[in-house]
Amino acid sequence: MKRYLFVGSVEFSGSCLTALLKMDINIVGIMCPEKEAAKINNDYFDLGITAREFGKEVKYIKKIKDEIGFIKEKRPDIIFVLGFSQIIPKAILDIPQIGCIGSHPSLLPQNRGRHPIIWAIANGLTKSGITLFWMDEGVDSGDIWRQKEFEIAISDNATSIYEKVKTMSVEMIKESIYDLEQGTINRTKQDDTKANYWRKRTVKDGEIDWRMSGKRIYDLVRSLAKPYVGAHCVYKEQEKKIWNVNMINESDDFNNLEPGKVISVDGDSIMVRTGDGVVLLTDHAFSELPAKGEYL
Repeated sequence: MKRYLFVGSVEFSGSCLTALLKMDINIVGIMCPEKEAAKINNDYFDLGITAREFGKEVKYIKKIKDEIGFIKEKRPDIIFVLGFSQIIPKAILDIPQIGCIGSHPSLLPQNRGRHPIIWAIANGLTKSGITLFWMDEGVDSGDIWRQKEFEIAISDNATSIYEKVKTMSVEMIKESIYDLEQGTINRTKQDDTKANYWRKRTVKDGEIDWRMSGKRIYDLVRSLAKPYVGAHCVYKEQEKKIWNVNMINESDDFNNLEPGKVISVDGDSIMVRTGDGVVLLTDHAFSELPAKGEYL
């Protein structure tokens, strides 16, 4: 029976760990960063909650590069690194007899790098996927182990896509763990000529520019839905979170209005002029609603 070590830090990690712990396999260690060490993750999840349900202990860490001794003691054949943002140094990649399996929610080699769920939705993509791959010293560049594609519907947001990624990843692990136990190691090299890298997002990337089209604003808002931080606009020099908008059919009635102008306020719904039409803000953090004719 193979020896597995698990490393993770987010909700996605918890789902995958639960699936593995329910299988008849030998998990020799579980590692999770302390919350303070993983504060960049809005979806941080304490793997100790899951581990204790199965009578397992968790090794809480700050930096994985400082845990080489602990990992060597566990003598893993395979390390699962699922939902973990720290760089894994070569000294750790070389420890397991078979290798380290990482995950990335895109169809590698396309869209390597940071925030793949957010960028995919914000860019208006209609499909993406989940890739499990054998980690190397590069960024999301290792040989592919398993890969599945999914659609991004116009009604999807970060919340629903995150759930798709969790569900599909668990299914892929369940389907493939037997192959690992039997020593069947599938590897498909990535075509680096087809690769691109998405950069780290900044707070500015989440700010709505009302000169954008209604569709671009809609995509930005849904890309930052929970578990992420939410899109925002600035009103009276304060940042206001926008959690949901509806696109409204274009109308010539508003062609003479400037982008960002509040057209109407009905209950908590705020209609705003965009670069090519109007959108309706239906879920937001305005405690003081703007008045008709004001600008966001």
